[in-house]
Amino acid sequence: MVQAFLFEELTAYLVTRNTSERRYFLRPSQELCEAILYCIADAQAHHPVAIHAFAAMSNHLHIVFTDLDGTAPLFVQAMNQNIARFVNCTLRRYGAMWEGGARPNYCVLPQGGDVMDKVVYTITNPVKAGLVDRHQHWPGALSTSSQISKGSILTKRPKKFFAKTEDPELLTRELILTPIPGEGMLSPEDYGKVVSERVAAEEARIAEEREANGLRWFGRKNCLSLDPYDAPVKPWKPFSLRPTVSSKNDEAKRYRIQRQKRFGDLYNTAKKEFREGNRDVAFPEGTFFMRVYWAVAVEPFL
Repeated sequence: MVQAFLFEELTAYLVTRNTSERRYFLRPSQELCEAILYCIADAQAHHPVAIHAFAAMSNHLHIVFTDLDGTAPLFVQAMNQNIARFVNCTLRRYGAMWEGGARPNYCVLPQGGDVMDKVVYTITNPVKAGLVDRHQHWPGALSTSSQISKGSILTKRPKKFFAKTEDPELLTRELILTPIPGEGMLSPEDYGKVVSERVAAEEARIAEEREANGLRWFGRKNCLSLDPYDAPVKPWKPFSLRPTVSSKNDEAKRYRIQRQKRFGDLYNTAKKEFREGNRDVAFPEGTFFMRVYWAVAVEPFL
């Protein structure tokens, strides 16, 4: 049984989703890159989230965002569904494209510094993996520091999978990139400079470490030539432990974990009563599935 998860408005997350068996279904190409950008922008147009950074690696997707109204799963579902359908359409395959039996991993980022750390982590993911020496060289979908400085990316509706339309609002979607919580007073340009400096410092650290260990870069050309049905040589461990909170502040991390536990206890008690026939039982605020799909009553969760 999936454990109840607390979804509160104005909560920041790093969401990660892996492909089935870690296969390279998301291997970069211009066509797939454009499609992923559009799928993210289209989901954002329908569901209120503030996107801070994202990176589509060959076998997993990272996205850092703030949930504005407590309905993060609706945005993630819309984004992931269209990406999976487009990939299957392109590869002419059927079945699960994402890791089966596991929902996306929602990692809560309690403080602004934690969000910035994950923004840098996400942007430099291709560099940390030893694929390219600069994040700008990654040929897949990724929010570069220059795009963050501009504050948005204009995306185009893919010609494959998506139904044809002449509606100008559907032919293009603007993917909005928003400063992390606490940095809203900065202009996109100034915020972009902050991100660029942090990213450059991390890239330099990674490069120095790889050079000291005699490691070479995989290279952009090799990334583009990956077989989508291949997977890393390292054994795949399905359903491995995934973090639900990430913070350098131990107190903030401990508080969030305890809050999640209290929520789970209240949720399970309410759900038990609901199953026993009490349709008027109130669930704690932060309940997602039962609130959205069953319209249950909700009471404040303090």
